Amino acid sequence: MKLRNYLFGAVVLASVTFVSCNPDSIADEDSPYQTEQGVEKSKIKTPRQVN
Repeated sequence: MKLRNYLFGAVVLASVTFVSCNPDSIADEDSPYQTEQGVEKSKIKTPRQVN
């Protein structure tokens, strides 16, 4: 019975490791920090510029 539990644990560990290290994921294709839109610096107001 212990051998069965150890085998089950090894299979679970191997599957979790394979899924977490698999590079074929949709998240790798996303670029959350790259934006196409720029910021106009003339519209930014700092506390010293606010009247």
